[in-house]
Amino acid sequence: MNKASKPNPFTSISDIATINACIQCGTCSGSCPLSDQMDHAPRELFALIREGEYDMALKSNTPWFCVSCYACMVRCPKEIPVTDLMYAFKEIITRKRTAPKNQKMPDMYRAFSRIIKAKGRITESYVMALYGVKHPLDALKNIPLAVKMILRKRLEPKALSVSDPESFARLFELTEKSEDKA
Repeated sequence: MNKASKPNPFTSISDIATINACIQCGTCSGSCPLSDQMDHAPRELFALIREGEYDMALKSNTPWFCVSCYACMVRCPKEIPVTDLMYAFKEIITRKRTAPKNQKMPDMYRAFSRIIKAKGRITESYVMALYGVKHPLDALKNIPLAVKMILRKRLEPKALSVSDPESFARLFELTEKSEDKA
């Protein structure tokens, strides 16, 4: 199958032109504190997408190692929103269910996204509860820390919500519908 006949799963990204604007200088990759953990540094991931290697890009662990430090964005000579693209890639990879099987971060991302979509804000105890369903040993290891945080009033034991979570959910629905049309 040639590049022209492969459907591009990344066209739902609002500004795909930003990936094409990448000059492949490597500043993002050189600035990333975890690029050595990635199978494809950000520059390489953009090159894969531009070359039509969508399957390889969809299976990449790169977005899951992005720590949102924004060093890549601050230093990019073309002002490409690399961190924002990594968030978009996570969403696409999650929807396509192509995340690497040996990574726990996709499960944390799903838990995080589920709470945001339901409540409009994060409640760490609920994120960890949802994550703990998939990774119970990780959750059990964090119980002593969670108890200390609750006692110091640094962790909410019950889910907090924005005043109108339904409007927040509608916003996500609109975004997902517009991405499905792309």
